[in-house]
Amino acid sequence: MDFNPSLPYEQKGYLNCDYKFFHINETKKVQTDWHYHDFDKIVFFLQGKAAYAIEGRKYDLKPYDIVLVPKNNIHSVEALDSSKYERYILYLKPEIYDQIEEFGGGDKKTHLLKKCFEIAALKKTNVVHFDAATSAFLLKCFQELEECLNSSQNSCKEPFAQSLKSKIILARLLIMLNEACVSCKDAFMEKARYNRKVIDIIDYISANLGNDLSIDQIADRFYISKYHMMRVFKNETGYSVHQYIMEKRILLARDLIISGMPAMTASLESGFRDYSSFCKAFQKQTGHLPSEYGNECANSCERVFLDRKGNYV
Repeated sequence: MDFNPSLPYEQKGYLNCDYKFFHINETKKVQTDWHYHDFDKIVFFLQGKAAYAIEGRKYDLKPYDIVLVPKNNIHSVEALDSSKYERYILYLKPEIYDQIEEFGGGDKKTHLLKKCFEIAALKKTNVVHFDAATSAFLLKCFQELEECLNSSQNSCKEPFAQSLKSKIILARLLIMLNEACVSCKDAFMEKARYNRKVIDIIDYISANLGNDLSIDQIADRFYISKYHMMRVFKNETGYSVHQYIMEKRILLARDLIISGMPAMTASLESGFRDYSSFCKAFQKQTGHLPSEYGNECANSCERVFLDRKGNYV
C-alpha cells in the first residue's frame, strides 16, 4: 500500500441516498488508494485474503469478520489473493440512523444504531468477530437485504412498498448487529498490527486539532526525535504527520460548517490561525471555498465508489 505524498487524499463516494449496498465477488488483486468517506461503512468479509489499514492499524481479515469504518477515517484496502475476494459493503449516511429510530418510535438522541461504532472506538479496534451462530444470522440479514434490493432491480415494475420493505430489512440488520455488539463485547478483540507510539500520536492529534500541533511540539511531547517520528509515522500509516493533521483539520472544519458554524469560527476551532491559508487548503481538499460549502454543496456531489484503479472502496 504505497502512498504518494504528492497526491492529496481523496474522498471516495458521495451518498445522495440514505444508504448504498454492494455484494462484491472479485477474482483479482486489489490495492486501493488511501481515502475516506463522508459516511459510515460496514464490511462483512466473506472469503479471500484481504487486509484493511485504518488510522494506523492494519487488520488481516478472516471469514465473517465485520469491519467498521466510521466517516472521515482514512483507510486503505488490499487483497493479495487473486483467486477470490468476496464481501458485502454497506454505506450509511449519518441521517439514516435518526430516520430509522424515529420511524420505530425511539429516541433518536440515544443513537442505538451507532452503538457498534461507539463500542469499537472505546475498544480501539475496527474489526468485530462473533460466534458461528451470530455470524450466520447476520449473514442471513445481509442476504435478505440483497434479495430485496435485487427483486426491485430485476422486476419490470416496482414491487409494492419496495422502498419501505428494504428499509425495514436494513433496520433489522442494524438492530441485530448493534445488539450483538452490545451483548458480545468480547468479540471486539484486538487483531491489528500497529506501532504503539504511532497510535498514541494519532490519538493525541485527534484530541487536539484546535491546538498547536507542530512537528517539534509533538516530538517533544512523546520524547522522540522528530525525524524518527516522521519516518515511523509514514512507514506505519502511509502519509506524513503534516498531511494527516491538515486532512483531519479540514474534515473537522467541514463538519462544523455543515452544522451551521460560520466559516471563520470553524477555521479557528479546527486549528487554523490564518483564514486565507485555511480557505486555500479547504478549497484544495474539497473543491469548494468554505463560504460555498454546506448541505446543498455536499448533496450535489456525484456519487463515486471506485478509485483510479477501478476498485470498490
